[in-house]
Amino acid sequence: MTQIEFHIMDETTGDKAYLQLVGQQIQKLYRQSRKIYIHANSEQQAKAIDEWLWTQDLEDFIPHNLVGEGPNKTPPVQIGFQEPPQNQHDCLINLSGEIQNFFSYFLSCLEVVPNQDEAKEKARERYKFYRSHGYPLKHHKH
Repeated sequence: MTQIEFHIMDETTGDKAYLQLVGQQIQKLYRQSRKIYIHANSEQQAKAIDEWLWTQDLEDFIPHNLVGEGPNKTPPVQIGFQEPPQNQHDCLINLSGEIQNFFSYFLSCLEVVPNQDEAKEKARERYKFYRSHGYPLKHHKH
């Protein structure tokens, strides 16, 4: 059964801090040799995450690509905003603000929530859904 983790930002911060938190979670999972699919809320957000990963120091570089782009050999991190890659079933980082119908294909699902009233309210609804369906839940404040 898919393990669900909520990562909630404590402070009201901008997009840069949100990207940093997402990036920290990607780096942590990558160091654990996890394969990661990041489901962005839009093409713009997917490209922003891609760009953020490209700007990291060389020792922190993480092989990644946007879904449908890149080499034939799939990198450990893929970023998309529509359908997930078919061969990626380890870890989902969901940034869409909505439950994705494919979340249960993954071993774990991270929900990264900015400190905004609307985003937190939507996160509460997702939390209730996961809990009512018996998924194991964890939550972290950042």
